Amino acid sequence: MRDPFGTLDALDLNVHGFQFNLLRDDGKLRNAIFEIFCIPPLILWVLLGADSTADQVAYFLMNTPRVLLGQITIGQWIDIYNQYYGLGTHWSAAVIYSLLLIGISKHLHDKLQIKNSLNLCLTTGFVGLTIATFEFFWMGSYYVFQQQHWILCLQFPQLRIILQNILFLTPGVVILSGLNWRDYRLNVDKLTVVATCATIGFVGLWWYYPFQTETLTVPIEGYGVWQSSPNFPQTMYTIQPTIHDAFGVMYHVEDPGVHLTNNLAKIFMTLMFYSLFKLKERM
Repeated sequence: MRDPFGTLDALDLNVHGFQFNLLRDDGKLRNAIFEIFCIPPLILWVLLGADSTADQVAYFLMNTPRVLLGQITIGQWIDIYNQYYGLGTHWSAAVIYSLLLIGISKHLHDKLQIKNSLNLCLTTGFVGLTIATFEFFWMGSYYVFQQQHWILCLQFPQLRIILQNILFLTPGVVILSGLNWRDYRLNVDKLTVVATCATIGFVGLWWYYPFQTETLTVPIEGYGVWQSSPNFPQTMYTIQPTIHDAFGVMYHVEDPGVHLTNNLAKIFMTLMFYSLFKLKERM
């Protein structure tokens, strides 16, 4: 208890050349994250399309045995891949947040000499707070502008997603509340100010999108017909099938402009937190 991070760093869990204690070397873990969670998703993002998702590849691979066994045709197999374009977890998320983790971790290591397990615990907390902030911003905006109120209901399975975001948020809040503010401060420089202004600008653009968008119409049992709003438009809508359900069915609407706005809002919000969390020593 006197030196928990030193104890973690000294914990050797080497089994046949593989070190299971991933926290004892922040440099090696940064390299691994770059090679696994940044480069492959970036390549797939470029090759498969701007709105491509991990779900496309996952469902495509999951149905490979069915096509080999002759249960579905090759055409049906390809249709499974195509129908999930734009639906699910986008490759861009892995690229954006892995670069955030690498950037903050490297700053803490190089500038403040905060290394290994302490480095990675601080970095993970900051990344989790960033992810949760964007997700709660998106959920609140979707609730208001698209009138899908189930998105913030305390009913399973939607409650699981809310609790998941709270779990991401909590370590970052704990770190900030327990930080030694006499010796350290958050970084507020030109990049922080520019990224903050850009975030506000793209959020406002997204909320009050001035360009023409396709209107999605979906019948909801017990409610009637729901139509998408031009405010806070999406390329992936999750719409509850009945008023009693706390989950959404995914619908894809192709719109490069909306997708670009979405990504730029996420990128600049992430850049804002990256700059802010580059902690500085007080002089």
